[in-house]
Amino acid sequence: MNTSVGAIYNDLQGLGVDVAELKLKANTAIAFMDNFLVIDRSRCKTAAKERTVLAHEAGHYLSGAFYLAYSPYEIKEQVENKAFAASVEKYLPVDDLRHAMACGFTEPWQLAEYFNLDEDYIKEALHYWTECRGVDFNS
Repeated sequence: MNTSVGAIYNDLQGLGVDVAELKLKANTAIAFMDNFLVIDRSRCKTAAKERTVLAHEAGHYLSGAFYLAYSPYEIKEQVENKAFAASVEKYLPVDDLRHAMACGFTEPWQLAEYFNLDEDYIKEALHYWTECRGVDFNS
C-alpha cells in the first residue's frame, strides 16, 4: 500500500480530475463536479494533512457525491458522508486496517502514522467500519 501524498494525486489523475493550487479564504480544498479540484496547500502543515484532505476530496469523485453551495444543510451532510465513506473504503480498507493492527499498530495515533493520515480521520474511519458497517476488529 502506497501511503504517499503523490499516490492520491495519481489516483485523482486516473479519475480524470485536474488539480490546481490556489489560496482559499475558508476551505482547504474544494472538489467541483466537473472534475476540477482546488487545494490550498499552505493550509496543509504536514504530509498527513494534505493526504487526508486529498483522500476526502477523492471520495467525492469516487462516489459521485457533490452539492451546490446553496444546498440545504441536510443535503450537504448526506453528500459529505457519502464522500467520506468512499474515501475510507479506498484509502483505509478493512484488510489493510486488520494487517496494520496485526503488526501492532492498534492506537489511532499509531494507525495515523502508519497510513500517513490525520488521527481524527482514522478515528472517524474506525467509527465508520465498526458502527456503520459492523466490522469487528477483535475477531
